Amino acid sequence: MKRKIGQFFLYLGLILLVIFFTTDQAQHPAYGYFFSGFGLALLGILMMWRYRNPVEPNTERFRTVRKLRDRDKQRAEERSKKREKY
Repeated sequence: MKRKIGQFFLYLGLILLVIFFTTDQAQHPAYGYFFSGFGLALLGILMMWRYRNPVEPNTERFRTVRKLRDRDKQRAEERSKKREKY
């Protein structure tokens, strides 16, 4: 949830920066828009970075090792069953 609030602050800050640049082109810069836009954009980036989603572990990475391990377990079970029969 905090990540989405960070996105909101980032977008709001970017909008305020655009408003500042348009007022600057009109030769009457409103520095309040610049400082508030820069601050909100910075706060948004920090919140998005701090509360980012954890990376999911890649379960496909060791699939070959798992197959070999499972195959070895099956063979061991078959051997123990054959020993029990005799």
